[in-house]
Amino acid sequence: MIDIRIRAALAVVEAGRILLVPHFHTDVGEVQWVIPGGRLEFGESLPLAAVREFTEETGLLAEVAGLLAVSEVLISERPYHSITITYLGRVTGGDLRAEADHPYGEKVPRWFSLEELRSLSYHPPAVVERALLNVQTPKT
Repeated sequence: MIDIRIRAALAVVEAGRILLVPHFHTDVGEVQWVIPGGRLEFGESLPLAAVREFTEETGLLAEVAGLLAVSEVLISERPYHSITITYLGRVTGGDLRAEADHPYGEKVPRWFSLEELRSLSYHPPAVVERALLNVQTPKT
């Protein structure tokens, strides 16, 4: 039996820049920039998972402001299937830092404008671009 991976992510945009974290040794190259997020744990709500993963990967505290997008990756030849629920969020505190003890190296988060991303690999493109271009942060 093949598991479908359920992920929660939190996209934070400030001053026209989105905070992304590097993922190393990906299918598309040595580094791919990704919205902070990760696997949903049993019994955990999606918004809480998104905030937890965001804090683990960036050191920043945040809150969910609304739903941004649902995306999926399906690679049948591997087999791999991942569904990501991405929320919009805002920083409420903390200090920006790299994820502690990551096995693939120092995962230092960085803020990017859409222009800066044009020469980089980032994922998921439609969700990153939607966060940067099309979505106003909803009021809670």
